[in-house]
Amino acid sequence: MTNLTQDDGSKRVKRIAAVLYLLVMAFVVGGSYVNQHQGNVDVPASAMDKD
Repeated sequence: MTNLTQDDGSKRVKRIAAVLYLLVMAFVVGGSYVNQHQGNVDVPASAMDKD
């Protein structure tokens, strides 16, 4: 019976870790997406001249 209690605890910890991981990844990917699609991106003139 004690194995069931330990298993429940480890499942809970794994579930919490998975949710935190998803939140962090959503924040990183969302931030990258927003950063790429901003309308006012400053591009140096020297980067525009290189062809």
